[in-house]
Amino acid sequence: MNVLAGFPRLFIWFGFLTTSAAVFYYGAILSGVYKHPLMAQFRRYGEEWIVSPVCRLSLAMGACLLTASLLIRDQLLPTSYFYRMFPPSNLFVLALASFASYFVLKSRPALRLTLPMWYHEMLIYTSRQERRQIAFAWLRVPRRLRWRMSGDQASFRVWAELVRLTVIYGAYDPDDPWDHWT
Repeated sequence: MNVLAGFPRLFIWFGFLTTSAAVFYYGAILSGVYKHPLMAQFRRYGEEWIVSPVCRLSLAMGACLLTASLLIRDQLLPTSYFYRMFPPSNLFVLALASFASYFVLKSRPALRLTLPMWYHEMLIYTSRQERRQIAFAWLRVPRRLRWRMSGDQASFRVWAELVRLTVIYGAYDPDDPWDHWT
């Protein structure tokens, strides 16, 4: 009987940790710190598929707040500090607001296409073929350099511009890249 009583608590903790990780993941994508999932979209063949990480962030935030309200209600005493500062009813209302914001974001394309600035700039200033080649070049970059460029937007822009220039002008003949100009 004691083992069955601990299962819902374990399930709530697992749900809270999973949804918290999802909130950090989608937050990192939306803020532009983690570029790899969005760069993977450029590598696809066929029509371009525009992602909307803000919708998934609102769903993950709602699920995280919902599990946090269950966790606080189940784990803490009503006289504790966290229970008084973050009542489960307030977290539940915030979770409902986050789920409602998901439906608002889905219904309005201008809000749904809230994207990181680097992604928006690449959609505007590069062609489909250039974006694909930048995405495949991203795979060739060592992992530590990818993490560094993910955090530094200016160095990422310089790198993407260098790849773009190489693709447009210098990729014809590796022995004589200036042959194109004569």
